[in-house]
Amino acid sequence: MNKITTNLLSVAVLMFYSVFAVSESGNRNVQTQLSELVTELQKDEELVGMGAMVFHQQLLIAETVSGERKIDSGVALSLSDQWHIGSVTKSVTATMIGRLVEAGQLNWQTTVADIFTKEVKSGEIAKSWRRATLEQLLTHTSGVDGNFPSTVQSLWPKEGKERTDERRKQVLKILQQAPNNAPGTTFQYSNLGYTIAGVFAEHVTGKSWEALIRKEVFTPLKLSTAGFGPPKDGENKLSQPRGHQKGLFGFGSPKAVSTDADNTPIMGPAGTIRMSMRDLSTYANEHLLGELGKGKLVKPKTYKILHRPKLDNYAAGWVIQTTKSGHQMIWHNGSNTMWYTLVVIFPELELSVVVMANDGNISTAEPAAWKIVRAMKERMVKDQ
Repeated sequence: MNKITTNLLSVAVLMFYSVFAVSESGNRNVQTQLSELVTELQKDEELVGMGAMVFHQQLLIAETVSGERKIDSGVALSLSDQWHIGSVTKSVTATMIGRLVEAGQLNWQTTVADIFTKEVKSGEIAKSWRRATLEQLLTHTSGVDGNFPSTVQSLWPKEGKERTDERRKQVLKILQQAPNNAPGTTFQYSNLGYTIAGVFAEHVTGKSWEALIRKEVFTPLKLSTAGFGPPKDGENKLSQPRGHQKGLFGFGSPKAVSTDADNTPIMGPAGTIRMSMRDLSTYANEHLLGELGKGKLVKPKTYKILHRPKLDNYAAGWVIQTTKSGHQMIWHNGSNTMWYTLVVIFPELELSVVVMANDGNISTAEPAAWKIVRAMKERMVKDQ
């Protein structure tokens, strides 16, 4: 999973400073510009494949893909293809939890001690963990380490009880040791924290994280392509894109990985969702509307909590910033080292941009994605 750095946050803020407006004729220019730019960047940066989608005022104004589903296959990407969204999953988990909070099943201040009551009484959980809250887990301020031990990556329990039991077991192992920092005092980007939050949700509902995501997010938003793990290619005919990864230490040409290659499903709540660009844009626009008080998944108050930054500008699965021009920017990126995704939302401008790549070379995919977002803004300013 990607780690958001202070430098990247600073660069992102500087990218955006203008008022956004676009005419109907400008929409056609935006489409042409986006298509040309994505094609150029995909080829110049030697990315296997790349796609982008732009929505304004809830209308699709530009979408494009460039490249192949698998390197050297000759099979072109499609606008309907699915992509692995990596750590963008975190905001989906937080949104699902927001619905559970509204239903009275959880509270933002629910603690580790509230969930693991029996284990606390038996002394299985370190004392310094007991007051760590759900909100702290979702804002990377709980004090927990970034990732599970490498041995957990080899665990692939089946979805359902087998997986929820194993997820809880691995979380309990983490909670036996004191956190790196006192809860609430320090920002530390953490896949572990989101996995623990997922176990909170599983505990109070008796349902798996996967079942909860389907029920609370995928179904109400009609995200028909959304699922878990990389896109599936049942008959090995490249009906969906493959992820790609360079060799050891990032050298050599990208190599296609299998349709099962991913982080362990144990850490699903932190980053194992897949979906099409259109479905991801639908999800992004729900958060845009939510910030404007018009969302349908949760109440405006809950969206404000989900988008309320704590330390290092991080909220619940989103980075929250104010651009130089004074506009709020809500964004997140994600990668499992085989795919890359960037989602950027400008509530005041009613603008969302999604960029995706089936190439885990973050050193080239990430700057290219930000260039696309910046270019779209500049194009639209010109057309106003």
